[in-house]
Amino acid sequence: MIRRLSFGFVVVLVTAFIVVACGRQVTPNPPGLGPGGAPPGFIAIHYDVESPFNFSNYQYMIVFNTSGTGVTPSTDTVQTNWAGYSFALVSLGTAGTSYAEAVQFVRNQNPHIPPSWLKLGTTPGQLTYNPNSNGQGTEFSMIAQKAIFKGVASPTPSPSASPNNIWTFNAFVSQASQGQWYFLDSMGAGGPSDPQFISPKLCMTEPFDNTYYGLYTPSDPTAQIVSIEISNNPAASPSPCP
Repeated sequence: MIRRLSFGFVVVLVTAFIVVACGRQVTPNPPGLGPGGAPPGFIAIHYDVESPFNFSNYQYMIVFNTSGTGVTPSTDTVQTNWAGYSFALVSLGTAGTSYAEAVQFVRNQNPHIPPSWLKLGTTPGQLTYNPNSNGQGTEFSMIAQKAIFKGVASPTPSPSASPNNIWTFNAFVSQASQGQWYFLDSMGAGGPSDPQFISPKLCMTEPFDNTYYGLYTPSDPTAQIVSIEISNNPAASPSPCP
């Protein structure tokens, strides 16, 4: 089942070693770096699917809620008015190539109007992308400076000058068709539909390296999320979240 993602997105341009563990390839921490190879102040993402990525048809993204509300971004965008959609790291491309984007969802003052899709300008030092980090075409990785998640616009409700210390997330596989977007998978047992995923709370002032596993099996294995590894390395001395 495919759920339609009702984003009429407006695009605004702002411009190792590998070991095998538990049946999947994971990247150990390089010397001098934190979890997932993230430098201080960065977050690392490893995104795994069942079969090699199909960038001709799909986009692969992880969406963060940095507002501190604790809401998990879901596929029920019409019912939730896109609650929990703050920022995303997106892998997209064509049959031969792919690239990464950092995106801010800019909310309209009317919550029933879809948010704009604002591409954030990043430097190579702020966002790095490996489209084939396991050598099998089924995993990409990104390392992103958390400062980019401050954004450049003022959505309603707007994030604080610095993102809240407690984030939530969801991962999606989506498809664009004639200006509309459709979900094919998410972290929830229902994939593109209910039951939805409930995100753990990610304390961004503490180091962590956690792997979360997809629960749904879509008909196309290239659209099946196997796991999402999120690794955080705080810029300052670690401190617990309230």
